[in-house]
Amino acid sequence: MTIGEKIKELRKKNDLTQEKLADYLCVSYQAVSKWECGLSSPDLSLIVPLAKLLRVTTDELLGMTPPETDNRKLEYDALYEKAHKSEQLEIAQKATREYPGELKYINWQASCLYMLAYDNYTTQDKFYEDLEKALKLRFVVFENATDEKLKNSALAGIVMNLAALRRNDEAKKYAEMYTKELTLDKDTVMGWTLTGEEKNKHSQKILMGHLDGMLRILVNKADSKNPNLKDLEYLECAENAIHSMIPSGEYNRYYDDLIDIAIYKAQIYTFTDPQKAIKELEKARNYALAFDDLFMLEPTAISYNSPYFNLLSFDSADLLVYGSLEDNKRIDNFKWWLSGKCFDAIRELSQFQQLANN
Repeated sequence: MTIGEKIKELRKKNDLTQEKLADYLCVSYQAVSKWECGLSSPDLSLIVPLAKLLRVTTDELLGMTPPETDNRKLEYDALYEKAHKSEQLEIAQKATREYPGELKYINWQASCLYMLAYDNYTTQDKFYEDLEKALKLRFVVFENATDEKLKNSALAGIVMNLAALRRNDEAKKYAEMYTKELTLDKDTVMGWTLTGEEKNKHSQKILMGHLDGMLRILVNKADSKNPNLKDLEYLECAENAIHSMIPSGEYNRYYDDLIDIAIYKAQIYTFTDPQKAIKELEKARNYALAFDDLFMLEPTAISYNSPYFNLLSFDSADLLVYGSLEDNKRIDNFKWWLSGKCFDAIRELSQFQQLANN
């Protein structure tokens, strides 16, 4: 049996196409076809990679007795775990040749090529040429990896490469496939694909998402059933965050958060400083009225008057899922709070009664 026939037999045994075998060896599929047809033989430098890829020893591939194996893979693995840099390209290429089919090494090689494109930038054509080489390797990993983390890493690389090549529509398509992992989320990956105002709007949405998450954590620190002075610092931090992010004082849907914060602060002050409790309730009432003036007349989208969110808006039609706009009035919710036992200690104050009955 010729070496070409042996390659063909082992390739099929390992369920590999000529194209996949070629991709793993970084050669053309025409070269593999010529080997198997007996028109040419693999280069000597490919014998070891071929044997490893086909899961046999070089001696078995060549019809000889098996030799001892090497342990260089541990060295490559240690280097792979470190940050991928352009200067590692030669090592990554060597690892790929010595351990073909090891997709993480192909991904390593692609990362190094991507970095090299920027480090060695001379002309736009050369830059794009290097990026295309990296992109091809990323696709090899993405299309063949079964490990989710490695697949996601290759997918993130595809998005970065396509975005750098200004093929943004393609980049968006692959960004949609991205699933969350430890270091990157889908929003971050999608951001790479955007430009101009679309990118700015996307960034504002991410920033607003982080603000919302922070507010939830801080406000939830306050226990409405067991008001505590120590909770004030969390509530004031949340309140200050809203004021800082929306310096215009036109708080849009964040009036809701400010109402909750003022109500919780009032509960705490009810037992320690009744006059401060009244002031917080007055703030909550004013926020409730401002919210209703904006959103309760008819479903409408209101843009944020903030340098951080000026491309975003809130549509009161989203409130309809909770019933009619009339049923969503914040002033009614405010009065419901005042009827609760939590304010019994200040209920007889004239200022409280004025707030409750106004």
